[in-house]
Amino acid sequence: MTNSKLLVALGAVAAAALAAVSCTQHTVQGGFDESAVVLSIGVVSDVHINTGLPVTSQKWESALNQLSVKALESDNDGLDGVLVAGDLIDYPDDSAIQEFKRVYESVLDPAQTPLIYSVGNHDVPDYKWDETMVRDAEYIRKAFGDNYFQTDVDTEAGATLECRHCVVGDYDIIAISPYGTSPVVYDPKALEWLDKTLSEITSKNPSRYVILITHPMLYGTVYGSLLGEADGIWKSFQPGYWASRELPEILSKYPQVVAFGGHLHFPLNDPRSIWQGDFTALGCGSVRYMAIEAGGYEDMAGQTTMKDKDEFSQGHLVQFDKKGNMMIHRMDFYNKSVIGDPIIIPHPNKNGKHLEEYSFALREAANVPPTLSSMDVVFEKSPEPWKKNEPGFFSVSFPAGTDDEFVHHYVLTLSKGDELIMSKKILADFYKYPQPSMMKSIWKEDLTIYDLIESEDWEGQVQFDPGVYTISLTAFDSWDAASEPLSKEIVI
Repeated sequence: MTNSKLLVALGAVAAAALAAVSCTQHTVQGGFDESAVVLSIGVVSDVHINTGLPVTSQKWESALNQLSVKALESDNDGLDGVLVAGDLIDYPDDSAIQEFKRVYESVLDPAQTPLIYSVGNHDVPDYKWDETMVRDAEYIRKAFGDNYFQTDVDTEAGATLECRHCVVGDYDIIAISPYGTSPVVYDPKALEWLDKTLSEITSKNPSRYVILITHPMLYGTVYGSLLGEADGIWKSFQPGYWASRELPEILSKYPQVVAFGGHLHFPLNDPRSIWQGDFTALGCGSVRYMAIEAGGYEDMAGQTTMKDKDEFSQGHLVQFDKKGNMMIHRMDFYNKSVIGDPIIIPHPNKNGKHLEEYSFALREAANVPPTLSSMDVVFEKSPEPWKKNEPGFFSVSFPAGTDDEFVHHYVLTLSKGDELIMSKKILADFYKYPQPSMMKSIWKEDLTIYDLIESEDWEGQVQFDPGVYTISLTAFDSWDAASEPLSKEIVI
C-alpha cells in the first residue's frame, strides 16, 4: 500500500514516479530482489542548516524529496526512515533546528517516517564535543519532541549517553555520538553500551545487517579517514580530529555492522567511499557542500575545499530485500541523479563472503592504471610582454585519460634539464557528475612563466632563458596508480 502522507507531500512528482513503477518489471540485480524490498532508509550527513542561507534549506528539502521518489521506484511503501550522521545545522541555535524540523515535516511525517540522528560537532557549541555533549544536545531533543523518538528501544541510553538503539521495520539502527573532539573519543560507558548492544543484536539475528551512524569517519576505512594524520595539514588540530580510532576496535567483532560516517564531506563518486574489512563502512558525502583531501590542487578555495564546492549535494538510499541482501544507491541530489551502479552486498554469512566485494586490498590488486593518449604543447609569448609577471606561457591540451573507473587527478610539470621549474596538480571533475562518461573530454592548462626571464631590452621586450624545456603529464586514479607519462620538448 502506498504511503498517502508521502503522496500528499510530494504531489505530482511522487504520483508520476508511482505510475512509472506500476509499468516497470522489477528485476533481480546481483542477487538483490527489487520486487521484494522490505526496508528503504535514507542515510545522509552534514546538512548544515543555516537560517541566513536559504540554499541550505533548499538542498535539505530537495534531498528528502529525491530520496522519497527513489524509494518508491521499488518499494511501494516508500521511504521508511531517514538517518542523519551529524551536523544537522551550522551552529547550535533554536531557530536553525526549528528550520531543520520544518523542512523535514514539509516532506515527511516523522511519526510515519522516523528521523534518527547522531550529534555532529556543528550541533554543539564551538564545534567541539566534550564531557557536556549530552547536555549540549538537549535542545535538539526538546525541539523535535516525542514524535521523533518513537523508534527508540533504549530511552535511558539515549537520554544519558546520546546512544540510540532504534528499530525500523525489523532492522536495528545504532546512533552514537562522541564526547571529545581532538582526538575524537567516546564516553567509556557509551563504548561499553555499544559493545553489549551489538552483541545482543547480532546474537539474536546473526544474518541481518545492523546500521550504525556516527559523525566522525572511522579511522583507516573510507576515503578521507586518514586526513591530517600524515600530511601535516590542519596542524591546529591534534591527530584524530576527523576520525575515530576507538569504534573500529569494537566494530571489528561484528561483521553485520554497516557504519556510516560524515564530518568530511568527501564525494561518494570515489570508489573508496565504501570499505570492507571486518565490517562495512561508508562515507555519507554531504547535503551541503563538498570537501576533498589536502592535495594542493589547482582551483582550491581552501586546504580541503574546491572553488565549486557548493555545486554539490549527496547521500545514500539504503534498501534491504526479504532475504536480507543490501542495495545502496549513491544519490547525487545536486544533479538529481544516481551515482554509478548500485552497491549490492549479500546478507551476512558465517564465511565472511559478504565482506569481500569492496575490500580495498582486493580492489587495488585488480586495479588497472589509467592511460593517456596524447598531449599538445604550444609556447605563446604574451601579447603584452612588458608585463613581467606574465611574459609568456606553455599552453597544454590533452584528451581526458581513460581508466577502468576514472582519472582522479593529473600532474603536469615543466622542467629544464634536471631542474623542476613548476608543477601543477589538477583534480579531475569526477565529483561533478553522476556518471564518469559525463566528465570533461578535453583538458587545457596553461603553465605561465615567471622565472624564465633572462633579460629585457631597452624597449622592455622580454628575453627568455633559451634552451630545451620538457612538459610532462601523468594521470592518477583513485588508488594512486599512475599512467605512463607523456612528455613533450619545446625549444625557446
